[in-house]
Amino acid sequence: MESASRQRGMKRQLVEISKGGDEVYRFKILLPNGTSIGLNVRDPGPEMPFDDFINLVKEEYFRVLRHSGSMKQKRSVNWKVGSLDFQDANDVKLERSIFNFRSFKPHKCYILRLHDGSGESSEIFENMWDLTPDTELLRELPEEYTFETALADLIDNSLQAVWSNHKNDRRLVRLDVSEDRISIFDTGPGMDGSDENSIVKWGKMGASLHRASKAQAIGGKPPYLKPFFGMFGYGGPIASMHLGRYARVSSKTKKSTKVYILHLEREALLSNSGSEHTWKTGGGIRKPLQEEIVETRQGSFTKVEYCIHLTATK
Repeated sequence: MESASRQRGMKRQLVEISKGGDEVYRFKILLPNGTSIGLNVRDPGPEMPFDDFINLVKEEYFRVLRHSGSMKQKRSVNWKVGSLDFQDANDVKLERSIFNFRSFKPHKCYILRLHDGSGESSEIFENMWDLTPDTELLRELPEEYTFETALADLIDNSLQAVWSNHKNDRRLVRLDVSEDRISIFDTGPGMDGSDENSIVKWGKMGASLHRASKAQAIGGKPPYLKPFFGMFGYGGPIASMHLGRYARVSSKTKKSTKVYILHLEREALLSNSGSEHTWKTGGGIRKPLQEEIVETRQGSFTKVEYCIHLTATK
C-alpha cells in the first residue's frame, strides 16, 4: 500500500512543470475521441516503461476531464494497454515496450497521436492550440477596425509570408471571395506544430516577430507596405472576428509531411475573452491535398478560409 502511494506521488511529480534547471519533456497528446491534452514530464531519465507513460497520459486525461464539460460528451477511450500505441505527427509508430525519451529534446513540444484499437480516428481535436494573448496586448487593441481593415490585415500577412521566400520559390497570394466565404491562399514558408514555426503564432495576438517595429509602419495602420509588414500582429484572431463567425487555417512547411489545421470560432473566443479564461481552440493534422501540392512547387503554403458576415461594409 505504501509502495503504491509512493509510485503515485512519483507520477504526479513527473507531470509538474519544472521551476529550476531540470529537463522537461513536453507533449501534446491527440486522443482517438477527438480531444487533446498537454503533458509535461520532468526528469524521466533516458527511457520509461510504455505502461508507465500510458498511465501518465491517462491520469492527465481524467484530471482534465473532471473540469471539461465538452470532453465528457465524447466517447470513452479504451485504456487497455495491449490495444494502445502512439504515432508521431508524421505517422511514425513508436515502440510499445519502452518509451524512449532519447528521441525527443527537452523543453520542445512534440505532437503524439494515441490509438486505442477502436479503428476510429479524428482529423480535428478539441483544445489543441492555446491562443491566450498577453494581458498587456489586450490594452492595445485598435479602436477602429473595419471589415476592409481586417481583410487588408490578412492580405498583409500573406504578403509578409511570401516576401520571406527564397529567390526560386513561388510567390503567390490568391484571394477568392464569394457571397458567404473568403479564402486567402499564399505560398509562404507555412507553419506546423513545432515551437519555432507553430501555427499558434497565426492565431495568437502579439505573436508576430515584427511588433517591436510597429511605430515605423507607414501611417501606423494596415496594410503595411515594404519593408514594414504586419506591425500590430492582430491579423489572425481580430480579423477573424470582423470577417466571420468561423475560420479554418491550414498550413504546411517544406519540412513537414503533414498539413496542420487551426480552427477559430468567433463565439468561442468572445465567450472566453475575460482575463481569467484561456483561448483554447480546436485543430488537427492531415495529408496535403493534390490541389495544394500543385499550387506550390516548394511544398509550403497557408490557406485561410472564412465564413463571412452578411453585414459587411459596402
